[in-house]
Amino acid sequence: MGTTWRQALGLRWPVVQAALGGGISTADLAIAVSRAGGLGTIGLMPETQFADEIKRAQRELDGLPFAANLLMPLLRRGHVRACIEQRVPVVSVFFGHDAAILRELKEAGCYVIYQVGDIAEADTVLRDGADALIVQGNEAGGHVRSTQPLAELLPAVRHRHHEVPILAAGGIFDAASVSRARAMGGDGVAAGTRFLLTPESNAHDHYKQALLEARETLLTDLFGLGWNAPHRVVPNAATRSWCRKDAQAPRWLSGMNRLFEAPSRLLPLSAGGTLIRWERPSLPFFGPFPLTRQMPADGCEVSPLYAGACVSEMTELRPAADIVRELGEAFESAGA
Repeated sequence: MGTTWRQALGLRWPVVQAALGGGISTADLAIAVSRAGGLGTIGLMPETQFADEIKRAQRELDGLPFAANLLMPLLRRGHVRACIEQRVPVVSVFFGHDAAILRELKEAGCYVIYQVGDIAEADTVLRDGADALIVQGNEAGGHVRSTQPLAELLPAVRHRHHEVPILAAGGIFDAASVSRARAMGGDGVAAGTRFLLTPESNAHDHYKQALLEARETLLTDLFGLGWNAPHRVVPNAATRSWCRKDAQAPRWLSGMNRLFEAPSRLLPLSAGGTLIRWERPSLPFFGPFPLTRQMPADGCEVSPLYAGACVSEMTELRPAADIVRELGEAFESAGA
């Protein structure tokens, strides 16, 4: 199975660059990863920008495979339309399921990979026609679907679904972590934080530096204005001011964030960058949008510094192509 899915997509290495939403993984990062033989992914961003980044990747990759990500809580119809009209070769989907959207993507010829956080979710998306799974352990950075570590969840999903490609996510950053993922039954790996810490990612330099200096992460719900779900971040002024001892937001604030989820769907995604300019550590309302190069540097103290639990093991930026090759070679060596 590990060979079959790579052949189907035309990949040199079984390495996927995880979707980094909010404008972090633009075409620049996706192109670098795909040119190196992995599967680069364009993350969710405002619809017009999303479509433009897909067009740029199509043009510059000249037939090499890449993916676009549909992040269900922030999804707009224009995102689905861009994937279908431009016949994106691979679409990854995360944090929710819509059988009708999956059917549309499949009818358009897209290879659909679902990122899941438990066995029940895996059962559902495979029943409805997903081609492959990314199984996410709770060590992962960003929004976390799973309550189990990868070492528990991946073997359980593998035992139940041995007929489909399964990729490992959560704590994937070096040769040793890739070897462990293959031993658990993974057919490949997906890495997020490791690719965020590259020159090609669109994360703000202050964001990258905060991760390079980090020694811990928090699994919190603090940055939940508009999307109240667990997420793993590096501490900053906002978390120090408002997180309780268990790393969660005050209960009243979590309630407010939940109330705002439905109205937030009426706002354009482009509002995220504007809102960061108004946020302050002294005001306990923080959205889910990460800090990109186009945003003010002081936003590092009020925006979510998404990172996996393995972030303390990374101390330098590395080119995306080097990471693809290192992880890919480690995967092949583990099976020798």
